[in-house]
Amino acid sequence: MFKSVKILTWLVVILFATNLATILSVAYHIRAEQQKAPVAPTTEVPGDQRTRFFREQLTLSEEQVLTFREANRAFNRKAQSITGRLDILRKRMVAELTSEAADPQQLAQLANEIGEEHERLKMATADFYLEVKTICDDTQKEKLAGIFRSLLDSDEKVNLPQRQFRHKNRP
Repeated sequence: MFKSVKILTWLVVILFATNLATILSVAYHIRAEQQKAPVAPTTEVPGDQRTRFFREQLTLSEEQVLTFREANRAFNRKAQSITGRLDILRKRMVAELTSEAADPQQLAQLANEIGEEHERLKMATADFYLEVKTICDDTQKEKLAGIFRSLLDSDEKVNLPQRQFRHKNRP
């Protein structure tokens, strides 16, 4: 009797240890996956940061800064509107793809609409560049071309300066 109690006790201890190890392993992997999950990039870049960046890089005069700021605001409004429509279209495409009976014609239509919105975004960027170019002298135009070349990475995503975090306790 004592031997069977001892065996059952060890069996319970082993099962408890196995369950505890499994729970800890699952919790660890869930946390690791959450940390690996990419954070959706924000498309909103503060206009003041962009203005400051271009002002410093191109050494814009105050008059040029005012013109740039107006062009930048117009571009931001247009780009955010297009980006919002792209987001809606992508969600509709995912919904259609994951539906029980995905309609190839509907998917083709959504893909076409997404392409049109991408074209509008590229043209808005080109219009912004051309507008900024009109306020620049020859030296600034060369710098502007270099900036636009360096801002576009291999995926054609614009890498604009990001907002730097400020600590509340700093003066």
